[in-house]
Amino acid sequence: MSVEILDASTICNFINDAEFFTKSVKERFSAIDSNHDGLLSYTELASELKMLRVIETHFGVDGIVPSSDELGQLYQGLFAQFDHDGNGSVDLEEYKSEMREVMLGIASGLGFLPVQMVLEEGSFLKLAVEREMAAKVYA
Repeated sequence: MSVEILDASTICNFINDAEFFTKSVKERFSAIDSNHDGLLSYTELASELKMLRVIETHFGVDGIVPSSDELGQLYQGLFAQFDHDGNGSVDLEEYKSEMREVMLGIASGLGFLPVQMVLEEGSFLKLAVEREMAAKVYA
């Protein structure tokens, strides 16, 4: 983990760099696809979604803990967002499309004032910051 400064433009530039974004998505997709069949099952994607910490404590204080049924419904709903054609699995294009939407949502939430955040190594946000820093070095 590292503390980084980013804003909406960091994320939008990452997405708009089609070659870099596609490469990043393919690498993450391959890492999630544990059986290497070219598709993400519910189990594979749910493991990844859980790492996003959708349910989290705030300021070290536990909130209301959802039941296992509620968590199951939450992750089923998230999986359905990725599974555009409803066939029970997520292919690379579905994953890329939805990750683009997720990243645009984060960019919209951040706005254009710089924000300092703790980012996990290998996350799309961390990759966006690294891409931006590399672009500044080579500019």
